[in-house]
Amino acid sequence: MTVHPGLNWTADYIMMAMRHGATRSLEYIYRWKDRLADTLNDPDYASFWSDLEVYEQRAGTENLPELSFSLYRQFRETGERHAYELAYFERRGRLTALGLLVAASPSAERLHVLEDLIWSVCTEHTWCLSAHVPEGEEAGAREHIDLFAAETAQMLAEIIIMLNDILDERVVKMVRAEIEGRIFTPLYREQRTYGWENADHNWSAVCSGGCGIAALLLLEDEQLRTRAVQQTIHSMSAFLSGYGLDGGCAEGIGYWVYGFGFYAYFAEMLRIFSAGELDMLSDPKTRAIAAFPGNIHLSGGVFVNYSDSRERETIPPGLLSLLSKRQQIQFNMEHRILLLTEDPCRRWAHTLRNILWSNQALFEEKSAAEEPAAFVNLEDLTWLITRGTLAAGDQEEMTAAFSVKGGHNAEPHNHNDLGHFILHGGGENILCDPGSGEYTQAYFAPGRESIFQIGSQGHSVPVIEGAVQQSGRQAEASVMYTRQSSPQGIEVAFDLTSAYPEAPRLARYIRRLSWSGPSGTSEAELLLEDHYQWQQFPDPREEGQRLEEPRVVEHFVSRIHPVMQEAMVQWEGNKAVVTLHYDAELWDAWVEEVETVDHDHLPLKFYRTALTLRETADDDRVSRDHFAAETWCRLRFTIHSR
Repeated sequence: MTVHPGLNWTADYIMMAMRHGATRSLEYIYRWKDRLADTLNDPDYASFWSDLEVYEQRAGTENLPELSFSLYRQFRETGERHAYELAYFERRGRLTALGLLVAASPSAERLHVLEDLIWSVCTEHTWCLSAHVPEGEEAGAREHIDLFAAETAQMLAEIIIMLNDILDERVVKMVRAEIEGRIFTPLYREQRTYGWENADHNWSAVCSGGCGIAALLLLEDEQLRTRAVQQTIHSMSAFLSGYGLDGGCAEGIGYWVYGFGFYAYFAEMLRIFSAGELDMLSDPKTRAIAAFPGNIHLSGGVFVNYSDSRERETIPPGLLSLLSKRQQIQFNMEHRILLLTEDPCRRWAHTLRNILWSNQALFEEKSAAEEPAAFVNLEDLTWLITRGTLAAGDQEEMTAAFSVKGGHNAEPHNHNDLGHFILHGGGENILCDPGSGEYTQAYFAPGRESIFQIGSQGHSVPVIEGAVQQSGRQAEASVMYTRQSSPQGIEVAFDLTSAYPEAPRLARYIRRLSWSGPSGTSEAELLLEDHYQWQQFPDPREEGQRLEEPRVVEHFVSRIHPVMQEAMVQWEGNKAVVTLHYDAELWDAWVEEVETVDHDHLPLKFYRTALTLRETADDDRVSRDHFAAETWCRLRFTIHSR
């Protein structure tokens, strides 16, 4: 594993570096108000400020939701967490909105509402979500630190530094005392152990980054602040260990924004506090990680969304602007200031930095930039992505893209999806990934594979002899070969046998995919071949023996209701059409409608097309694509414009 450069910084080196930058850095935070005020009359930010004013109006007419015990207890008793989180994030949303409004355009009325909000948050029993407090530890929940406790500490610290000249001194002291008791004392002074400190996923970056920023802003003891920086660097190094050299995020694009976003936010704050001497974005690995969104962006703000992520994401423009400037990376994406209401968690860190850092000029330069590489192979993740331009007759050209996933079934925010693939056309994932489901107790509990979004039954992979893919590190896609057959063409083969240990007669299962991408042509093509080898067959010549045929069901998942025709299935998107061609003598096709709930608790409908092996072998046990010991499924997909 590559050693993070910060791990080589001694305590004395860190302390001296921060002496150089400490005074000037607080002045820098104080001047954030000027940047916020500059955007008040800018048309590009008008919707943003109007959105915040809705929260202000609500704060004046509706009581602040209470985080009651009745809401708190629901998670342990029913597994439901939505009601508590609605109240929690409404409270954070109002605080974020009023904090920014007071900073940009203060008034006595606004200030008093903000101070009441701060006071109310400071008196919460815990800053954690109810789902994140370990069972039986409710009495000590005040000192428990989860993602949102860390975010709350960072938010309050930044607010009181930025508004120190106008906030009531008693409110400022309250904030300092609460962050000291909830964060600094248990984490830095008492050195309590938290499971996220060595995690190789988003928790280590968000928790350590939020707490670390608060420490930089509020701790006055040089030695303790230095210890806080060292602890944060340790956790950030653990976070980076979850990434390979390809920079790919196994948790998906949404958690890249969350985890690497907080890594970058702390890194930039530390750089400012050390007058540029302590630079955590100088690590070469961080450049590869920063390139991840561009690598998996298909077109029109739609991404490859394996794991618990949405396929349509608007990446925080402040974060992209920072990374573009610091890492010299071009992102071919839309520049748009996100509304606070677009973030279900109402995050202060993203929202503030979108205003402070967004640089539309960088995006204007990128609009003329070259398209991202046609073929991307994230070898550590085993994600392959290829894109090309599809001629569309009288219409504008559009992107057609293909992605397929290998990896294993014990990844962070894992879905059992080895061999699963996405077909994209015209800004839409037509054969899609189901993304993230609703987070409940069951979503992270044993047996979670029964949930549509998590289990292989919700992905474009087969059910073999009634068996779905199994969870665990032993279920792994073994790459047989990956090769680029043309500038827009790739071929890949996976041995997926280990994913199906409960298929009783399966000896081997290999999935081969061959993509011929468009290069200004009117059609792209994907050839899929699934090859099954069977074992433990009875001898049909033995008297009284009845041969049972192995059963294979191929699944293909879409949000679009397909049109069924003879030997053909069509999914008609907004701009592109995907057509599946199959052998009707061998396979029966039908469509299942699956109703579920998405991550935001909204109803969602998928259409799962199923092909079932139909043909039985003849007297010699042989048919065109099906033998007693082997079965082939050979399918052809095409993409063309509507």
